[in-house]
Amino acid sequence: MFAVFIDQVSPRIQYILEEFLGRRLQKSLKIFSDPLAFGADDSKIKLQYAPEKRHDVPGFWIYRDAFILESAVNPYFDPKQTHFHLSEKSKTHLRNKLSPYNISQKETKRIEGLLSSPLPALFPKESPLGFDFFSFAFYYLSRYEEYQSFQADSFGRFPFKESLDSQRKIDAVPLVDIAFFYLLSALDLENLLPPMVIKPSIDIDIAFQYKGRSWRRSILSALYFPKTIIERLRVFSGLIEDPFDPRIHVLSFIKNLKKPAAVFWLVSKETKGVNRQVNRSYMPFQQAITDLNSISEIGIHPSYRKHPSRAWNAEKKWLESLVKKPIIHSRQHFLGLKFPETYQTLLSLGIRHDWSMGYAEKIGFRAGTAFDFNWFDLSKNETTELVIHPFCIMDVTAKNYMRLRPSEAVNAALYLQEMLFLFGGSFTFIVHNESLSNHAGWENWRHVFEKWNSFMLEEIGDQNVGNQ
Repeated sequence: MFAVFIDQVSPRIQYILEEFLGRRLQKSLKIFSDPLAFGADDSKIKLQYAPEKRHDVPGFWIYRDAFILESAVNPYFDPKQTHFHLSEKSKTHLRNKLSPYNISQKETKRIEGLLSSPLPALFPKESPLGFDFFSFAFYYLSRYEEYQSFQADSFGRFPFKESLDSQRKIDAVPLVDIAFFYLLSALDLENLLPPMVIKPSIDIDIAFQYKGRSWRRSILSALYFPKTIIERLRVFSGLIEDPFDPRIHVLSFIKNLKKPAAVFWLVSKETKGVNRQVNRSYMPFQQAITDLNSISEIGIHPSYRKHPSRAWNAEKKWLESLVKKPIIHSRQHFLGLKFPETYQTLLSLGIRHDWSMGYAEKIGFRAGTAFDFNWFDLSKNETTELVIHPFCIMDVTAKNYMRLRPSEAVNAALYLQEMLFLFGGSFTFIVHNESLSNHAGWENWRHVFEKWNSFMLEEIGDQNVGNQ
């Protein structure tokens, strides 16, 4: 369907064109550097991606910045910024998508504010779009800024405050996805965008609140937290279930989802420190893993380490031996991403899907997108087989970092869903077995996550529309 003429060939160009015009839209794509062959091609949509518009080849011109030709990371690179506005035709198209739904005045005002505001973009140039969309998208998806110097947080992570979005006060919106819609709108192809989907995911860092520990560890913990002694005794005597038991809260949550869920298990051998988990030999822990494996996609939650390769390999093998299948999904414990080392290590271990792309302290879109994408390794200047699944909101982010009340957390997620409904992508969220328990500070939060799991706009004269 798409044919693109490029004046120069580079791995970055090949990657980003295939990512958006091929993989995201699921359309055929041909890339040409020969103007005669390009002119003779009969593809429906033709684009020319070059620094200046060429009159010897057909197609819609998209400005190409020299950035996309480079093969290394410039530690001092600071991209220039511009703004674009959605056209009236585009806004009418988006309003029509929303017209079947019963939207409050407050939500209407919020959506209209987004549609009418100037939207930031990178790599400006006087051209039909006003910027180089593909360089802009590559900058975000490759996480270019995370290869440059930054002030890490206490866990060694790239924090939101160090990001371009924070420094330029860009709101938590999927900028790349909106800009892609802007491009498709210029081509009269708005309807090609895939619809929003909802993807719940669950991390299990500590499978049981009291069980699964040695007697020494249990006694020391009880002495350290004396207010829990009575509850501990009731759990150990069998009068009540362990509050965090995944076989109760996670299992019931997933069964009510009516959609696939991904569950990530910390299976570190350690029982103290930041990687503490219950004893791996504890049979109810193993049973919980196998029970959830039967109804969900399970992955590894690699332990948080400075030198992870050997430990992660052992943890992955232990989990594989338990569930008797290869483990190809992962999410980093504490979201401890470091570029490019983390993803290179995961690839070497056979991981092919990672779900860590998001901020711990801020809702939104770390890579500017709500769509899955293949990781491009800037250190090697090549496309990889690792598929990145971004998330946009997490239970701990909403409650502990942003200090939102349950109703505010529902409202924050609604805004994210509205944007994804308009511009496509996956509403991927993270919860934990602790937060699903309505226990230990998480009282009244489970209904929040049940709301997150549904499309929260209602059709006029109908009930909740559920999945899209």
